[in-house]
Amino acid sequence: MTETFMNKTLGETPLVVVSNREPYEHRRSKGRLVCRRTDGGLTSALDPVMRRVKGTWIAWGNGKGDYEALGADSVVWVPPETPAYRLRRVPLTEEEVKGGYLGYANQVLWPLCHITLDRVTYRKAFWSAYHDLNRRFAEAVLDELRKTPGLVWAHDFHLALLPRLIKHASPGRTVAVFWHIPFPGPEVFRILPEAREVLEGLLAADSLVFQTPGYAQAFAECAQQLLGAEASPSSGTIRFRGHEARLTARAISVDFHAFSDHAETSRVEQAMRRLRRGLAPSPGIRLGLGVDRMDYTKGLLKRFWALDAFFTRYPQYQGVFTFLQIAIPTRSELEAYRRYRQVIRETVSEINARYASALPPGHRRWQPIVYREGRIGFDTLVAYYRMADLAVVTPVYDGMNLVAKEYVASQVDENGVLLISQLAGAAEEMTDALVINPYDTERLADSIKQALEMPKEERRRRMRAMRTYLQKHDIHVWMEGCLLDAGVVIESSRASGK
Repeated sequence: MTETFMNKTLGETPLVVVSNREPYEHRRSKGRLVCRRTDGGLTSALDPVMRRVKGTWIAWGNGKGDYEALGADSVVWVPPETPAYRLRRVPLTEEEVKGGYLGYANQVLWPLCHITLDRVTYRKAFWSAYHDLNRRFAEAVLDELRKTPGLVWAHDFHLALLPRLIKHASPGRTVAVFWHIPFPGPEVFRILPEAREVLEGLLAADSLVFQTPGYAQAFAECAQQLLGAEASPSSGTIRFRGHEARLTARAISVDFHAFSDHAETSRVEQAMRRLRRGLAPSPGIRLGLGVDRMDYTKGLLKRFWALDAFFTRYPQYQGVFTFLQIAIPTRSELEAYRRYRQVIRETVSEINARYASALPPGHRRWQPIVYREGRIGFDTLVAYYRMADLAVVTPVYDGMNLVAKEYVASQVDENGVLLISQLAGAAEEMTDALVINPYDTERLADSIKQALEMPKEERRRRMRAMRTYLQKHDIHVWMEGCLLDAGVVIESSRASGK
């Protein structure tokens, strides 16, 4: 560990967060420059952290409006309504975007780490662009550190080479890494032609944190088998070429109070009344919910197949149960994602058409699946979370999945039931959920019925237990632990986490 930052408080050590995705974006709308929050688990989780601890967030600015909003010092203060921290934007070339971000990060590392190997599309040119992308981020970080030295906290698979680049230019800097997605074992990771270079880039960090102990162990095994690194489980460290890094697992979380408190506001209660009128053509309709980015790892097709099986096996729920799916488009520049989006749309249309034709005239407005694409506001999101009788989270592989935790945090009435894939990291914590296998669509159909027919007392007992756990293990506890791993102490104030 770099001695400079050992046992320092965050006030003495300014925080520099680095990620590919930015927490806020600026876009032109009707001639005005409008700032809005971006989508994604990483940014939604880290924004409340940065509001609390201040510092600087360095990220890719991917639109003209992003750079129009920058001040003379190349930064903009966010959030716009209550500025709390600096956002510095990194411009990328077209090749760095196409080859580094869309290519190596999203067509090689993403499917590889999620063990969807048939979707890996490798090009040698991708690697060169990925290296250039990381170098450009490193230059921005080093420039920032020349102004205000601080702790560098890098996030996710887009920036695997960043620790080594920073350490090469400035050996005394402290660099921490949080890896948000799964990390595969050596039998999978060795498929990557640049496996050694990626591992060496990460091992230059002073602290490496993964979502679960299993992912941390998988990384250690890769480093041991492919590089000859020395891992010490007893001390929680890993050594390579004389450099020792701390290796830990800490499950990312959500701002529990932000969701729970907002769920009880009049704005959310008004939204619930409005939304229910649009979703329920007749009184008493039960509501299921899914909220996902439109990514093949989220298991949307398997979820819809299970709903199809549910309505076939249990026809008594036709006309009285509706599943609402919020699908947020992502990576639409890639053909594979555009094709997936089309298949999703066609599947929903086929299922809805089949059941609508079998209903009596009085139920013709009912749809088994209400499918909505695009972003939704925070009031609407929390209203859906609070009013849903059940939420279904079915990734085929997921580092954590914060939708599951957001749903629990918003369930102030404690009436809902969470169904979660055993292949999501959150399943290890949300143990009072109904844990399902997304590949077993018939069993998932049965679990939906079980959730709908679960006695009220059991629903409340399960949800109360998960809410209690989540309140004690919120995003602020996660952040304090991650930074402590890097030798930085935060003076804990639970009031500041509300």
